[in-house]
Amino acid sequence: MQRRRLTDRRRTGAALATIVAAALVAALAVATLASPAGAGQHRRHQRAGKVRVNISEFAFHPRTLRVRRGTKVVFANTDSVPHTATRRGSFNTGRIRPRHSVSVRLKRHGVYTYYCTIHPFMHGKIVVR
Repeated sequence: MQRRRLTDRRRTGAALATIVAAALVAALAVATLASPAGAGQHRRHQRAGKVRVNISEFAFHPRTLRVRRGTKVVFANTDSVPHTATRRGSFNTGRIRPRHSVSVRLKRHGVYTYYCTIHPFMHGKIVVR
């Protein structure tokens, strides 16, 4: 009888572990799909034209953006406080008030790392091809 109880507990434990693992995988898949452009992941190469970087929750979304030369990048502030997008020597949006946006056009190939001068912990990167 005791041996059977031990076997039942093992089966129950294994079934519970399988259910928890499946739930975690499903939650991760939903979080990845729901996040803006994978939030921090590379966005695919964009055609030249206009693309948007959302500023929300004290972060740039997407954190890394890949665009073609000549693309206009629109920084849209959806936070409740002002922010900037600054790359010394390349561009500076100035203060972007909440619910406002500012655009910059990137005409040269290269990697543009930028930050918010008001909140220096906020960083982003644009790769121009």
